Amino acid sequence: MITFYSHCLAAQETGIAYTSEFQTDFRKGTKWVNLLRAEFEFPIGKNFGMEMASISIAETHERPLIDDWQGFSNIEEENTPLALAVLGIRWQLKKSFLFVGVRNLNEDYFTSPYTSLFTNSSCGIFPTLSVNYPIANYPLASIGIDYKYKGNRWSFEASAYNGVGYKRLTGRENVFRFCPESDGILGISTINYQNNGSSYYMGFALRNGMSACYEKGTEESKEKKEWNALVWGYAEQNLSAHWHALIQYSVNPTVLKGCRSYAGGALVLHCGKLESGVFAGYAGFAEGNEWSGELTCRIACLHNMYIQPAFHVIKNSRVHGCIGLLRLGYEIRKP
Repeated sequence: MITFYSHCLAAQETGIAYTSEFQTDFRKGTKWVNLLRAEFEFPIGKNFGMEMASISIAETHERPLIDDWQGFSNIEEENTPLALAVLGIRWQLKKSFLFVGVRNLNEDYFTSPYTSLFTNSSCGIFPTLSVNYPIANYPLASIGIDYKYKGNRWSFEASAYNGVGYKRLTGRENVFRFCPESDGILGISTINYQNNGSSYYMGFALRNGMSACYEKGTEESKEKKEWNALVWGYAEQNLSAHWHALIQYSVNPTVLKGCRSYAGGALVLHCGKLESGVFAGYAGFAEGNEWSGELTCRIACLHNMYIQPAFHVIKNSRVHGCIGLLRLGYEIRKP
């Protein structure tokens, strides 16, 4: 639910976005999750500006309602009073943008108009990347450098980050830490093409360091000092004035554990203030496969607000169940 806004650095801008989500497993389990994001930008020169964004997460309990592997809610995380998502300097010259500082990958990658409709986490950063490595994925961030070129139809982006993301402001696990020797390093890039209402994305990532599957335990792996690579691609195809198709695919052949492949597809209907869609996805893990489906719609109301119910069906080797969501979002943006 995090969106990147690109604009000229000529004026100060602030924004606050609040997302509230009620979850149920249709039996006895319920949960309430809240996300608050604050943004602030101001110019510090002709082509330079400072960006800052923070996130806060509050939920009634941290136990998930279902033991899924991908994450049916893209805002659900452990309680976090305050964490940095962005803090740094941006340089802009014509169609080029360069950012140096603390950044979250969700600001730039795997963000597009119709993937953002769905609430499943895999419609954000694909699990072949987010599950396998402790990268700067929401709500974590890390020190990095990000470059973008935005043409009329073609765009290109390349970034390098500390290989492990953090959310603390002090101590060893702080977001300002940059230590490739122990944390590894992540390189990621993508090339995109937009034309006639359709968008196409292709990218790859390289990470040096131990995978998340081993870092959470004590087992040593030959992956520790090797480069791991993955590739992905997805397309949002315009079918008619109101209908769009979404196709996603990613493969990570270098990991021994975790998620090795992912594929997803969706149909999206856009009609005025109503967006609705149906999504089906597959993720191949070393311990088994997970299938997921989502039916959702988003209704815009009161200028800055939206209401979004969603229904999820999830099946893996551990569980087979359904989850219902009711999401409310409200945003205030002031130039």
